[in-house]
Amino acid sequence: MKKNITRRDFLKGTAVSALGIAATSLLGGCSAEQECPTVEPCVCEPSKNAWLGTAPEIADSEITKAIDCDVLVVGCGCAGTFAACSAAENGAKTICIDQYPEGASSGIRDTIAAIGSKQQIANNDNPDKFKVIQMLQQQSNGYGSMELYHLWADNSGEAVDWYTDILDKNGIKFLHEVDDHTVPSNYPLADVGHSIQWGTNEYSSQFSMKFVNDYGKSIGVEYHFKTQMIKLTKDGNKVTGIIATNENGEYVKYVANKGVIMCTGGYSRNEEMLKALQPETIKFTTINKSYPGMNGDGIKACMWAGAAFDDIHSSMLFERGCIKPDQVGNENGGELFWMGSQPFLKVNLNGKRFTNESAPYDYILHTLLNQPYQTYAMVWDSNYTKYIGAFETHGCSRLTPHANGTESVMPMFLITDIMNPQLEADGYIVKADTIEELAEKLGLPVDNFKATVARYNELADKGVDEDFGKEAHRLTHLDTAPYYGVRQAGGYFICTMDGVKIDTNLNVLDENNLPIEGLYAAGDCSGSYFATSYPNLLAGAAAGRSVTFGRLAGRNAARR
Repeated sequence: MKKNITRRDFLKGTAVSALGIAATSLLGGCSAEQECPTVEPCVCEPSKNAWLGTAPEIADSEITKAIDCDVLVVGCGCAGTFAACSAAENGAKTICIDQYPEGASSGIRDTIAAIGSKQQIANNDNPDKFKVIQMLQQQSNGYGSMELYHLWADNSGEAVDWYTDILDKNGIKFLHEVDDHTVPSNYPLADVGHSIQWGTNEYSSQFSMKFVNDYGKSIGVEYHFKTQMIKLTKDGNKVTGIIATNENGEYVKYVANKGVIMCTGGYSRNEEMLKALQPETIKFTTINKSYPGMNGDGIKACMWAGAAFDDIHSSMLFERGCIKPDQVGNENGGELFWMGSQPFLKVNLNGKRFTNESAPYDYILHTLLNQPYQTYAMVWDSNYTKYIGAFETHGCSRLTPHANGTESVMPMFLITDIMNPQLEADGYIVKADTIEELAEKLGLPVDNFKATVARYNELADKGVDEDFGKEAHRLTHLDTAPYYGVRQAGGYFICTMDGVKIDTNLNVLDENNLPIEGLYAAGDCSGSYFATSYPNLLAGAAAGRSVTFGRLAGRNAARR
């Protein structure tokens, strides 16, 4: 039957508040505590957190064996490898499990942020921690925990020094990135990044993980691969371990006497969670390059055990996706276009410039919501390598060596000799002999585009961006054929940045922000740190948090 809802009832809130309607529509349905404001039949989902589901019931009779340890680390990735070694170093019998075979998990990121490393001090380039903390706070719009920022700042140098020593013993250099601070920048940056020097080694996110895991084995860490966590186990309010399946599909109970450390990553591969929690991220994504296995399993297991989830949900997106010149929007996906972060001229489909191209990576993706078909084009001429060398970009967008000689994460030759030629061959990048031809191939109004290019060349001659305020050294001419361009409509999705709430002991918190005994978290499944936008001008900020908090969680659990 249809329920009659009067305006008075509605305003009194006996049905549902207007805010509640908005919130539940975003989160996936009506709250169980509220009556549906729509006419029957109700089209809402039965629960606003339908993606969460409930913990599976597993009878004791289904469990084939129990395995005891002091500390159990769930996930052998960027945070988990550090957590396991740290727990073992502090005397704990430690087991680290991962759902993938050995060498196939997410690995360790190539750039890690720190303050106070030996290299930063030796380079006389150790960033002011309070300025960096302020940058983190501003980028999270105040949602992140300043206590956690301080915890990272005070302990990250030691974590990077430890990792540097392990790599050095295996003949791999891990070096601090020092940039030229005499070059002006509209946005503050700090030289927190440290990155692997690849040399002639082939890139792999699992490359350095082997060295860390080999060290872990040498000090007693047991690694159980092809092992999938199913749920946490509890004794009252205390977490005591997990139930998992082994490589034979059998249920196994792990009993962790001192603690479980959740390092399972985020939920960037879970479409249901993304649709419910981050519909805007789907709008901004052209290509999802996040690691397999980022399904939110650890987050859900913690929530089933009583954990609180971040209130603000956000993702790491870089403006490095491209689409074909006859496409608009990102519904059909696209390809990775690493050069997309370079501050070349960018125009909307009307052929007009619409933003300062020199800004944090995801800002242009956000402002695309105000542009026709959420699509733009980036254009450059045959002098582009010279211009890129003068741009002095920071972090992983940099294509030339840093001021101190540290290699860039992505060297220029990979762009010029491999990536861009392949994108051109596949029909993404277009090449033209004239500005008019470039406009036609990109589907832009020729007259508008010619006027935009002329104005941009004029600003480059003046050395002052009178229109959008871009730094002078990032103004370039578009006057030497051949010309190139590509359409973009979204970004390169790397990971989600929200997770279960944690405190400075790395304990997972419940809905009252009180610690859950025996449960810790580090890495992308943990929260209380990032929100709204990723601070890419602090190179390696996410991985730096992961490895630092992984080490601290391992130590804290072992000493419990």
